[in-house]
Amino acid sequence: MNTEPTSIFDLAPKRLQWLATRQKVVSENIANADVTEYRAKDIESFASYLDDARGSGGLPDADVTEAEVNWGEDMSGNNVVLEEQIMEANATAGQFRIAASLYRKAHEMLHTVAGRR
Repeated sequence: MNTEPTSIFDLAPKRLQWLATRQKVVSENIANADVTEYRAKDIESFASYLDDARGSGGLPDADVTEAEVNWGEDMSGNNVVLEEQIMEANATAGQFRIAASLYRKAHEMLHTVAGRR
């Protein structure tokens, strides 16, 4: 784990990119909830994503993997549980709103300090 100080202007875009990718994957899971033998997907943890981003120096795509599903699967082999995916989508949307709001507030603070308000 990296313990170096991180700027909100460095961290926020990475968090927003990671959340956007997560929302895309959850949306694909929901869209494929009735497809035979479809396996639910998830993305790597944000900590792993940050490590990859530090190594690449940019905004890499988050790694997509098969999700660990605890609720089982249906008779067609599909393991997507809509209730679980809807909860994930709502949680991700809330996290996105918080991250975007913090990023916006940090910009407003800089403009205020610089006297451009």
